[in-house]
Amino acid sequence: MYAALLSLVDNGLIRAEEARRMAIPTVGRSRPDLVAPFLENGRYGGLAIEHVDVFEGDDFIWRQFEQGHDAGKFGARWAAFSRASVFPTLALGLDGGASDARAVTFVEMLEAAMAARLAAAPEPMLIPLARIVLVKEEPC
Repeated sequence: MYAALLSLVDNGLIRAEEARRMAIPTVGRSRPDLVAPFLENGRYGGLAIEHVDVFEGDDFIWRQFEQGHDAGKFGARWAAFSRASVFPTLALGLDGGASDARAVTFVEMLEAAMAARLAAAPEPMLIPLARIVLVKEEPC
């Protein structure tokens, strides 16, 4: 995604300053990261952790690719997912934000560039997920 974003800088659709304002709003967290706020006394904000499970999510798009080996579909599916989940946030980095006159073109070109890059070298995606069960403490 980042390489595709930089390609839009290279072709002049967006400026480097705009790209620097764009953040991909995802991050994988480890178990220690997730429990850190609770370490002092086992509680945080009236909540206590009952259970934490960190695991790798299923890359359904990769499994579909393994069945049909259609690299174009693989790239297109991941790019479409990213378009829906991340691109609107990236578009906020444009000078005019989501209402910038280039926003539609930006999203379309980013999706096409990302799909092409993924299709050229398909590989499974790491999808770090966590399941946390919190218990709300009753006031004494």
